[in-house]
Amino acid sequence: MRATRLITAVMLIAAIGAAGCSRRESRRARSAKATAAQTKSIEPPRESAVASSSNRIIPDAQPQITVAATFAEGEAAYRARNYKEAVAIFEAYIDRKPSNGWGYYMLGLSAWKSGDFAKAEKAFDNALSIDPKHVKSLVNSSRLFIDQQRNDEAIERLTRAAELDPDSPEVHRLLAETYRTLGNTDAAVVAYRKVLDLKDSDAWSMNNLALLLIDTDHAEEAVSLLTEAVELKPDVPEFKSNLTLAIEAVKSRTGNK
Repeated sequence: MRATRLITAVMLIAAIGAAGCSRRESRRARSAKATAAQTKSIEPPRESAVASSSNRIIPDAQPQITVAATFAEGEAAYRARNYKEAVAIFEAYIDRKPSNGWGYYMLGLSAWKSGDFAKAEKAFDNALSIDPKHVKSLVNSSRLFIDQQRNDEAIERLTRAAELDPDSPEVHRLLAETYRTLGNTDAAVVAYRKVLDLKDSDAWSMNNLALLLIDTDHAEEAVSLLTEAVELKPDVPEFKSNLTLAIEAVKSRTGNK
C-alpha cells in the first residue's frame, strides 16, 4: 500500500512539474497558513436593538456624532471595520448593561482590531469573569496573546476552550499552531490529528502535520497526507513543493533514486 501511495505521489509531482523544486525552496514553503484572526460569527444577546437614551459622543469623529449605545449599532460598526467607533459604542453599551458578557466580548474584539491590546485584554477578562465558559472569549483572547507572542498564556486559554468545546476544529488548530511555535512537536502532532479527526478535508492541517512528520522521520505518512492535500487544493503551490520534499525524504531514507 505504501509503495502504491508513493508511486501515485511521484506521478502527481511529475504532472504538476514541481519535481525540480530545490530542497531550500521547499523548506521555505513550510510556513503554516496564518490562522485567520476574524471570528466566524457574532452571536449577539437576544434583546431589542431599540436605541437607548444612554448615548456617548465619539471624541475622534469629525464632525462629532452621537451614537446609540445598542448592541446592533456596535455590531454594525464592527462589521464595517469602524473599530474605534465600535469601541465607543460598546463602552456605552456596557455602561447600561454591565452584566452582559457579550458586550464585553464585542468590546474586546473591537479594541483588539483598533490596536488597543490592553483594553481588549481587560474586556475579554471581564467577559470571562461573567461567564468563565465563554468559549469565544477564550479563543479570541488567545489570539490576542498570540499576536503579542504570549504563547504560553494562549495555550492555557485554548486548553480550557478545548475542554469546553472538544469538537471544535478551530480550537484544536489554534492549539496545534501555538504548540508548533513553541517547538512542542509532539503536542502539535496530537492537536493536528485531532483537527483531521474532526474535519478530514482540512488541507492546511494536512500540510502542516506532514511537515512535522517529515522532521520526525515519518515521511511516508507525510507523502500520503500531502498527496491528499494537493488533490483537495491543486492551486496551492506550497502543497506541491512540500510533497516533493516528502518524496525526497522517503527516497533518502530508503536509498532509492
